[in-house]
Amino acid sequence: MSKSTYRKLAWRVAAVLLATPLAAAYAADTTGVSANTIKIGVPGAFTGFNAPFGAVEHGISAYYRSVNAKGGIHGRKLEPIEIDTACNEAQGISAFKKLIFDDKVFFINGIGCSGVGMAVKPLVLANKVPFIVAQAVNPSISSPVTPYIFHAVPTSVDAGNTQVDFAMSAPGPHRIAFISFNDEWGKSYHDPEVAHLLKKYNTKPVVDLTMARGATTAVPQLLKIKESKATFIVANVYAVETAIILREMHDLGITIPVIGGFATNVVDLLARVKSLDVMKPYCGLDAMIAPTGSPALERWTKIFEASYPKEPVTTYTYLGMGGAVAAVKAMENAGPNLTREKFIAEMEKLRNFDTGVLAGKITFTPQDHQGVKQSAVACLDNAGKPVFYSAWQKPLAAK
Repeated sequence: MSKSTYRKLAWRVAAVLLATPLAAAYAADTTGVSANTIKIGVPGAFTGFNAPFGAVEHGISAYYRSVNAKGGIHGRKLEPIEIDTACNEAQGISAFKKLIFDDKVFFINGIGCSGVGMAVKPLVLANKVPFIVAQAVNPSISSPVTPYIFHAVPTSVDAGNTQVDFAMSAPGPHRIAFISFNDEWGKSYHDPEVAHLLKKYNTKPVVDLTMARGATTAVPQLLKIKESKATFIVANVYAVETAIILREMHDLGITIPVIGGFATNVVDLLARVKSLDVMKPYCGLDAMIAPTGSPALERWTKIFEASYPKEPVTTYTYLGMGGAVAAVKAMENAGPNLTREKFIAEMEKLRNFDTGVLAGKITFTPQDHQGVKQSAVACLDNAGKPVFYSAWQKPLAAK
């Protein structure tokens, strides 16, 4: 074979290879992007016991639609596609498969249940689909870091750090007691909290207690706390158990402050215990800049009501909007020739990004996709209205 013939054959082989799927695998990924639309998967718990969480994903969809009213992203309209997971792992996997393989979305933004988030993680990574976690707090969903999964709300680690920092910002002496569920959820808060307390403050809990989920009394734990002369309680339990703790503290004459996590909300908790006196020691985490229905959230309330005029605004309504704001910013910065690679690169460039709705600012880097490190702390005033704080008796600055 002559050199000339060999060169011609080599060029033909190269041309064939360039036309194969192998070459396409290295091309920029524009799945879900057309000349006129960008498809976004929005999976959430819209039915079942955890259906109230679905307000998070409705808030996400509402924000994306509000962007369309302003012209979309570089002329493309955003098309949120909601799908129900019912907070069930198997149904969540099926929902993600539909979004990825049937709807062919550009990225996914949703999920309020950590079990679903962990169940779909292998599917997301295998198909290299960008995924912004909207509410689920398990840090293992986005860690170890990969290019594709972003946490746009505080994880349980970051939330727990805020709980400890708030307790330690109160006047001393600092004698911190812990009550936590004795399951994986409780440990996901408790273990990092105790580590943070030791590392940052060189302090250990004066008493470290567990409580079973569904327990009907906390008297044994509270008597030990009273005996320990603790000055603050960090509680890692759900709303039902928190209400039990507060009622029995009141009955036992224990008046030290309590800081809870995202599993409780001060307004909802007041409705449970039906007494401001019982609620007086309690504060809980909140990811927002201000209480539900406040003037600071009026813009976001109007956005939600424009899409869901018949649905009530709840404490969950705004929670996913911050991640959606970050996603829109990244798509804008990626320019008109949008690809998944450019989108991910722009997400990883966000620094100290103020969403206007989350209490904490978002910073993503290639090394850290858990972007929100701070939360607000909500306490009730003497009239039963929530007031947001950044530290003990230090109100959160209004935006």
